[in-house]
Amino acid sequence: MNFLKASILKFVFFLVGNLPFPILYLLSDFLSFLIQDVFKYRVQLVEKNLRLSNLKLNEKEIINIRKKFYRHFCDLALEMIKLDHMSENQIKKRFTINNNELTDKYLSQGKSVILMLSHYGGYEWCVALDYYLKHKICAVYTPLKDKTFEKVVFDSRTKHNLNLIPRYSAINDIINLETSNKRFLYGLVADQSPQIRSKNYWSKFLGIKVPVFTGSERLAKKLDLPVVFGKMTKPRRGRYEMNIELIADKPNDYDDFEITEKYLKLVEGQIKENPIYYLWTHNRFKHRKTN
Repeated sequence: MNFLKASILKFVFFLVGNLPFPILYLLSDFLSFLIQDVFKYRVQLVEKNLRLSNLKLNEKEIINIRKKFYRHFCDLALEMIKLDHMSENQIKKRFTINNNELTDKYLSQGKSVILMLSHYGGYEWCVALDYYLKHKICAVYTPLKDKTFEKVVFDSRTKHNLNLIPRYSAINDIINLETSNKRFLYGLVADQSPQIRSKNYWSKFLGIKVPVFTGSERLAKKLDLPVVFGKMTKPRRGRYEMNIELIADKPNDYDDFEITEKYLKLVEGQIKENPIYYLWTHNRFKHRKTN
C-alpha cells in the first residue's frame, strides 16, 4: 500500500513538475477556487486571523486579501513541486537574493550563520539557497507524520543540495555540526505557534500577545553565531526576491529576547507592507493573552 501511495505521489509530482509555468498557474487558479470556494479550507480561520491582527482592515479589505492569499497559497504549493524539476539556471531566473555579501563575509571569518525566515512570500524557494550562498546550507524542518508523503517531500526538498535537520533534534545536531571543520548557514523559521509550556516567552505579534519560539536566539548565543534575516518580496507572479538583513553581529551583546523581538518586528514589517503573502491558514493566535 505504501509503495502504491508513493508511486502515485511521485507520478503526480512528475506531472505537475513538468507543466510549463503558464499552465501551472492556470491549475493554481483552479485549485484556489476549489480550496477556497468549494471546500472552504480554513476560510473562517484566515478571516479570523486578519480580524484579530492590528492591520486595521475593514471587511471588504479582509475578503480581498483572503482571495488573493489563496491564489498565492496555491501558487507556492505547486511551485514547491515544480522546483524539483528545475535547473539552477531556471531557478535563478525567478528567485533573486540580494546582499549575500553579508553571509560571505562571515564565512571568510570562519563563522557559521543563522538565517531566520518566516512563512512569507516565496519561502519554499529557499530549498535552492546552495546556488547563491557560499556556506553549506542546512534547514530545520518538522517531519511529516505520513511517512510515505514525508519521504517524497524530503527527496524533493533536498534535490538542490539542501541538508534537512529534524526540529526535534536540531539543537544537538547543530552543536555537533559546529565541531566539524565546515561552516554552515542554518535556516530556521520561527514565526509559528510553539507548544504551551510554563517557560514560554510571550510577545506581541501583529498586536496580539502570543507565545514565540526563542530557539534561534538561544542557539546563536550558545554558539556565538551571527544572526541574519531573509526579507521576502514578490514583485510579480512567479518571481521572488530575498534581501539578507543583519539582526545581530555579536549575539551575546544583546539582552535576553532582544534578538527574538527584532526578528518579530521584521516579520511584522513584511506583513504590513503586503499582507497577501503571509501564511494566514496557520492558527497563529490559538494561544493568546488578552492583557
